[in-house]
Amino acid sequence: MLLVPCPNCGPRNQSDLRLVGESITRPDPNTASREEWGAYLYLRENVADWQTETWYCRAGCRTYFKAERNTATNEFRNPPMPGDKVGSGTYITPSVGQPQGEQS
Repeated sequence: MLLVPCPNCGPRNQSDLRLVGESITRPDPNTASREEWGAYLYLRENVADWQTETWYCRAGCRTYFKAERNTATNEFRNPPMPGDKVGSGTYITPSVGQPQGEQS
């Protein structure tokens, strides 16, 4: 059983969450080429090392968050905390869609 550190619910069983995937930066839609969009949509590093991933807490707080996980050992480091960006943690609420702490 893999325990994932949800910033709001605490450690949760992996079955309560959904791994969205490797966290990557979206290209600027006004300037990105077809190759950049293709890489954004389809290419991932998939390393056997530390990787920043986006998770969704589907059975608890229903929040998207980022966490660092070693894909070889399933160990988490710098677990995310509510309201801060420690451990690359940016939290996105599905109803708002804007990362907390950022203004548009």
